[in-house]
Amino acid sequence: MSARTVISAGQRSILDFQELLRFRSLLHFLSLRDVFVRYKQTWMGFAWSVIRPLINIGIFGTLSYLIEREGNFKDRFLLVSAGVIFWQLVSSATTEVSNSLSTNSNILTKVYFPKIILPVSSLLVALVDFIIAFFLFFIILVFIKGLPGWHLLLLPVVAAYGLVFAFGLGLLAATASVKYRDVKFILPFLLQILFYVSPIVISSEFVLSQNIPAWVKMLYQVNPLVPMVNAFKYCIFGVFEPVNITAVVLSVVITFVMLLMSMRYFTRFERSFADYI
Repeated sequence: MSARTVISAGQRSILDFQELLRFRSLLHFLSLRDVFVRYKQTWMGFAWSVIRPLINIGIFGTLSYLIEREGNFKDRFLLVSAGVIFWQLVSSATTEVSNSLSTNSNILTKVYFPKIILPVSSLLVALVDFIIAFFLFFIILVFIKGLPGWHLLLLPVVAAYGLVFAFGLGLLAATASVKYRDVKFILPFLLQILFYVSPIVISSEFVLSQNIPAWVKMLYQVNPLVPMVNAFKYCIFGVFEPVNITAVVLSVVITFVMLLMSMRYFTRFERSFADYI
């Protein structure tokens, strides 16, 4: 007789890490499945992870040089390349996590497992895309500028922090989209706004040097992606952008508060997924 998992409808849902550990084989399978679906028997999956950042680098690298007019053309392209590659990691991870529940709706109601596994497993696809794009960028960087300094050792920490932000935002969108279908249309618009208010194309130094109100500058610096992108560039080039410590602390707090809120929202709403899917 097969074992069954009985869940009380009125029981408050909490995130059980021991349970996640018991289902680690499922997490491993789903993560690899998403990657194989992207790359198996097609060149487009691999090519798209290269073509997309190249197109963005070409467009925004040129715009950045025309706006700031500082440094030489190669250095400007390398700076924009680093920003675009990190942005690709964050935006792809956010999108993959936000779609994880809707794309797996066929298995949500058939068998019991911790549903948080679905958004967690979707992070691997974005991470693989990032590794491919960064590897190509690193070859170009070494060819033009030589090997980076010791700062490169900090890059995994910054990338992990970016994934934390992406997971928090994506999980919030994924949970809300189960009940509110309009979320899938709002999220791309929100990501587009975050792209333009982050130092990907235009450096923080240039933005903060403009004659704009102090509260706007503070609001810009509180954006969690500002210190993330600048930290990523520092890992590669070893050059600090101007920072406001208060704003950096606030941005970190915003990131982790959003993560905790999204996890709480997910665990409380998890038992109602079957009613809406």
